[in-house]
Amino acid sequence: MPGKLRIGFIGAGGIAIGHYQRLLATKKAQVVAINEPSEQSLRQFHAHCPGSEALPVHRDYRDLLKNERLDGVVVLSPHTVHYEQIAASLKRGLHVLTEKPMVCTIKHAKALIDLAKKTKRTLMIAYQRHYEPTFRYMRDQIRKGRLGEVQFVQAIQAQEWLRLTRGTWRQDPALSGGGQLNDSGSHLVDIVMWVTGMKVKEVYARADNFDTRVDINTSLTMTFENGALGGMSVIGNAPGWYEDHSIVGSKGALYLRQGLGLIHVDAVGRPIPVKLPKYTKNPNSNFVDVILGKAEPETPPECGLRTIEVTEAAWKSAASGRPVRVP
Repeated sequence: MPGKLRIGFIGAGGIAIGHYQRLLATKKAQVVAINEPSEQSLRQFHAHCPGSEALPVHRDYRDLLKNERLDGVVVLSPHTVHYEQIAASLKRGLHVLTEKPMVCTIKHAKALIDLAKKTKRTLMIAYQRHYEPTFRYMRDQIRKGRLGEVQFVQAIQAQEWLRLTRGTWRQDPALSGGGQLNDSGSHLVDIVMWVTGMKVKEVYARADNFDTRVDINTSLTMTFENGALGGMSVIGNAPGWYEDHSIVGSKGALYLRQGLGLIHVDAVGRPIPVKLPKYTKNPNSNFVDVILGKAEPETPPECGLRTIEVTEAAWKSAASGRPVRVP
């Protein structure tokens, strides 16, 4: 397959399957080698990705970087090792697409942003919601001033995270860096700021770990830099999946309800027809196009920095019982 970008995978757990399929679908890239220490994960990956069983496998990611001819890598490993793997890949002159969260500390986020600039290589995060037509519509309406000044934001995410991740690395803080807030909750923290274009200024949070070493349920009260208020609930001990978003402005509101779709109303509550944009890109196709010089990154590392800033503030607030300023 001459001319195609050569991509390596650092990690081949369950989430790698979708990345593999989406990269191949671009017809501009190929996965040429894998790093995966777990035989069980490797068997599952091979079973769902025809042709992948012929790829070379490295038990250590450093061997992958040293011995394979690559244009880029996709980082799909436990959260706390992202930093060293991303940094090593950038220093090798490779472009990087990483799963969320980008990193688990503000210090590491800033260091990687600087390193990506220094090496002149792409660093992106696989926040797939940036590519979803519903969230793109919401962001576009706010940017065009259709909601006026955003005054209040509410978001909720509920999952069976506690039960489904029990006994896995996700509940081991040495590998996960934190609990549900730093895992699936990372998507929620990111998308609220990306859609509204607003940065969180202060967080007051409470958390419940239940019988684990990581946060499971977290409630955040937020103040944004423009003075808007907000609330966020990340629930890891729920009986199923549920999510919704409310954004209220001086000229209208957007309500995204699971099962009902997106509702857009004007300043007096009259419904506004919603016409979603046609958008078929995803983090993998965008990553490929950015490397080829045909697109700008939709999920740049600055999103990872903003997200960990809020997450760290929430952890500190929950531990202290006091509001914490976001850097």
